[in-house]
Amino acid sequence: MTLVAGLRAASCGIPFQPVAGVFGSDLPKVNDWKTVTDPYTGKEVYVIPAIQPDVAVIHVNEVDEFGNARVYGTPFWDHPVTRAAKRVLITAERLVPTDVLRLQPELTLVPGFMVEAVAIVPNGAWPGSMHPLYEIDYPAVGRYMQDEPGALAAHLAAAPEIVASQT
Repeated sequence: MTLVAGLRAASCGIPFQPVAGVFGSDLPKVNDWKTVTDPYTGKEVYVIPAIQPDVAVIHVNEVDEFGNARVYGTPFWDHPVTRAAKRVLITAERLVPTDVLRLQPELTLVPGFMVEAVAIVPNGAWPGSMHPLYEIDYPAVGRYMQDEPGALAAHLAAAPEIVASQT
């Protein structure tokens, strides 16, 4: 929640955003977060500084030729990071005609005017999930997490785009 709060602050053009739920944690000390007095209750609340990434890269279900992007899973993370970043790059499962997006414009998560570049990358969220197309590949994640020589090379060699190019 604190990371999203920092992104939301940047997306709104404000220096910080208050959050609840961090009292009793070491996170405020580690991150040097400050508190302010809530003007409505008089209680202290932590504020998270704005986080403005230089670039956000998100993977979406569909995109049109103008960069309008749609995510069918949760937009919890994707929405604030695309609003906070200076530049937005999209990878997508598939390219669709603009008319498809016009049928339900409310499902467009990122409007094309915010997008700098698009690449069509089927299975591009692997080994993560892309709802409703595929789930997390837990065995692949486990193999990637192995602390042994060659784990990264083996992981990359098993990537869907590599496997598909070899068939």
